[in-house]
Amino acid sequence: MMVNNDLSSMYLSTLDAIRSRTNKKKIDKQAFLMLLVTELKNQNPLEPLDNKDLIAQLTQLTSLEQISNMTKSVTDFVNSSLAMQKAQAASMVGKDVVVRSNNLDLNDGKADPIYFKLDKPAHIYVKITDSSGKQVYFEDLGEASAGLHSWIWNGKSTDGTSMPNGTYFYSVYKVNPDGSQEEIGGLEQGSVKAVQFMDGKIYILVNGQRYPVDSIVEISEEVGQS
Repeated sequence: MMVNNDLSSMYLSTLDAIRSRTNKKKIDKQAFLMLLVTELKNQNPLEPLDNKDLIAQLTQLTSLEQISNMTKSVTDFVNSSLAMQKAQAASMVGKDVVVRSNNLDLNDGKADPIYFKLDKPAHIYVKITDSSGKQVYFEDLGEASAGLHSWIWNGKSTDGTSMPNGTYFYSVYKVNPDGSQEEIGGLEQGSVKAVQFMDGKIYILVNGQRYPVDSIVEISEEVGQS
């Protein structure tokens, strides 16, 4: 029938107009309502919209409403959680922390202490490399008891040559009872001077270095505070 063709053209025109206006791949709730109202207003009186089709479209509208509400709730929850995390992170400024680290700065032959922790006694050795990954120093520290330990590099290579100023990297290993070697990493201790938020992640500034907040292994009051 001609009427059906005219209505189909009108319906498709409305759909195309909405798609063009919103420029979205998916039809939002307002667009869905506009389509449904247009279809009901311009349906052929001799061939009204079938009840099943109407129920199906109303069901789709209800589902769309529920999804929209759920999406908003999840977004609100994520934003709220992020705000809480930022507030908690900001409270760490001024606190003493211990973070996982393997950076080592050498200035005029002096380097900061290296810290490492053992759960049980083990044979330990340490290796230091430069920024290119080349090993410059190696030392067997022998047997170490369980607990927190510190060690200071003398700023020289294994053959006794003084190394230039710069940033180096260290690795601490322990020897397991079966003879295998296991890297236990290193720790750095210092006061949190600032908290930074970058690309959705939280960082702390300790001893001039930036560390991700999940690298923290211990938090305490700053030395000198009551």
